[in-house]
Amino acid sequence: MNLKDIISAGFSRIPAWLLIALAAAGFWFLSRGMTLGPGTTVGYAEELIHTVGPLQAGRLKELRVMLGQSVKAGEVLAQLDPRPLLLRQNRLKAELEQAKAQLIAEQDLQNAQLQRGQIQAVRAHADVQKMRAELREYDQQVKRMQKLKSKQLIRATDVEEAQRQQRALSADLSARPKGSQRELELAGLRPRPKSDQERRLDERLSPFRVAIAVREAELAELELAISELTLRAPVDGVVGTILQRPGDTLGAGTPVLTIVTTRPGYIVAFVPERQVSHYPKGQPVELRKIGVVLKVLKAQVIELAPMVEEVPVRARPSPTVPMWGRRIVIKIDGTTPLLPGEAFRVSYH
Repeated sequence: MNLKDIISAGFSRIPAWLLIALAAAGFWFLSRGMTLGPGTTVGYAEELIHTVGPLQAGRLKELRVMLGQSVKAGEVLAQLDPRPLLLRQNRLKAELEQAKAQLIAEQDLQNAQLQRGQIQAVRAHADVQKMRAELREYDQQVKRMQKLKSKQLIRATDVEEAQRQQRALSADLSARPKGSQRELELAGLRPRPKSDQERRLDERLSPFRVAIAVREAELAELELAISELTLRAPVDGVVGTILQRPGDTLGAGTPVLTIVTTRPGYIVAFVPERQVSHYPKGQPVELRKIGVVLKVLKAQVIELAPMVEEVPVRARPSPTVPMWGRRIVIKIDGTTPLLPGEAFRVSYH
């Protein structure tokens, strides 16, 4: 007896009612989404992958997490070698202190120069005032001497000598610069107001203050760069992959590890174009965990992508055959804990 006859004999011994029951059960499983048939697709608990890497080149010094470890946002994941930046930080701090010392020294120097200028202006102004007072005195003296001369009480030579001195003083005074009070202040012939002196001092010290501000900005920028050498978790999640190990040289933006998280209660699926009409926004659907027959979760479609995209390999019936579809996002009714990437069969009803 050959194999075909053996199989035929085996089936002939199975009761007809059992074959009918098995066929009905198979039809029920297929129609309820237990395989990829019409109206059924595969969805996965939405997983969000966050890549963690340095913003600048460096050498990975320390890795503080393991694969699959749960982390909290802000927790330290890895540390790059900070020594080159710390040396630069020390140099900038020294340059900043030097710039501050230069400001203090220049402030004393410029303040002294401005004070000397004020003293010279006071003296110049006082000299002019003195000359004017002497000229008024000579004017009165010449008038008195002319009266005495007319009465022949003094000699004419005395009057001429007084007039000569009067003319000399008048000529000297006329040779002095003239102008408004502001013009004389700018020429250094009259003392300036205190507010003007403070403004001039501030202007002279401005380049030194700018130099300090530049050093402070460079130092702040460097301190930020040093802080960025410490890689921290951007969100709460689980370490999904570790791509680098201590001692590796990293370029700017090189991924060191990934953090996987999920939106609780959200499923992402890809629906073939021919089935999109069955999954409009708000459409109730049923979810079944793959490998679990009885448990059914109620959910509904809340998002439908407007464009067609290539379906990820995992969601294809045959991994080697390309497939296109539209992405839908499904929200499970109630609260159900999900693992990132957990698979479900999705069917509309």
